[in-house]
Amino acid sequence: MNIAMDVSIMAQCRTGTEEYTEGLVWGLNRIGLSVVGVGQGGQALLPDRPCLGIQVKSKRTAWEKVRWERWGLRRSIQSDVDVVHIPYMTHPPKPFRIPSVVTVHDLIPYRLKQYHSRARERAYFAQVRKNLRAASHLIAISEATLADVQSIMPELASRISVIPNGIAAAYFSPADTDQVQQVARRLGLERHPRILYAGGYDVRKNVGTLVKSAAQVLHRLGGELVLVGAKGLSTVESQVHELGIVDQVVTTPWLSRDDLVTLYQSSDIFAYPSIYEGFGMPPAQAMAAGVAVVAGDNPAVREVVADAALLVEPTKMEAWVDALTQVIENPALANRMVAIGKERSRELAWDVIAERYQAVYQQLVNS
Repeated sequence: MNIAMDVSIMAQCRTGTEEYTEGLVWGLNRIGLSVVGVGQGGQALLPDRPCLGIQVKSKRTAWEKVRWERWGLRRSIQSDVDVVHIPYMTHPPKPFRIPSVVTVHDLIPYRLKQYHSRARERAYFAQVRKNLRAASHLIAISEATLADVQSIMPELASRISVIPNGIAAAYFSPADTDQVQQVARRLGLERHPRILYAGGYDVRKNVGTLVKSAAQVLHRLGGELVLVGAKGLSTVESQVHELGIVDQVVTTPWLSRDDLVTLYQSSDIFAYPSIYEGFGMPPAQAMAAGVAVVAGDNPAVREVVADAALLVEPTKMEAWVDALTQVIENPALANRMVAIGKERSRELAWDVIAERYQAVYQQLVNS
């Protein structure tokens, strides 16, 4: 079976959608499916390379993106493929001549007002919703996302199934002591307990609550807070200054996957205060890397971590202080969380998840 994968979104592998696409292609390749990339100038996909080995020449404009989604993708599909998969929420206005699959990661633009405040954004997402009716099948990456689709877009509910995101193989790698020490020195990491956050910094990620909570914990118990990707973000750095924890907070630029895996492995707690998610990839990665997870209690993250993490009301600072303190002061609890998390994460390895995609593709081709 040959799968045409829309890789037009691939840029620097900093977003969850890019990482999802990379992992899915890797997983499909591992189970023997042929995947052809469309949307990056005919570049061959290299599943074992970061970002699939794609070299992005320039960032697309908004018009180029719309033009690709409406017309360009359709014109790029060759006659020798069996299924076209669009790994993010879009579809041309009309059906393809072959089955098409669309991945729905979340319904943020429809649920959260701050993500569709402009008329142009509302018009774009209204068109996306209309066009999704032309897809043969949709994949929701969590039961939480499925519930959102059933509530907000009930006309699509009969053609959607749930397949969770996968975790890249690198996160399951055993820690290399020398590598851990090298990365710690390079990033200026010096203290334990080490609380780590990796993810975005938009409003729904709720990082400010984590910083305030961690400040109380750090003042009392010592240690450090590491914020990946926050270097140069004035809102974060000014908050750190106001709280008087400059010496105990390390902000880094965006890191390579190897560095991020090593950072997970060298941390004592992974904290994820997000208010709304479609899945929650960072907590899943942290579990695979062997870190105790404390996370905001929202439906998608609850589904991902199951009973492997401490879940906290996202905006209640006192609850965050209590949870972080509990994990730090109770090594037996932390060790138990790590063990359960590792077991849970094995169910989300990409080669396991890819088999579920293969079943969907086969069913569509045979129908």
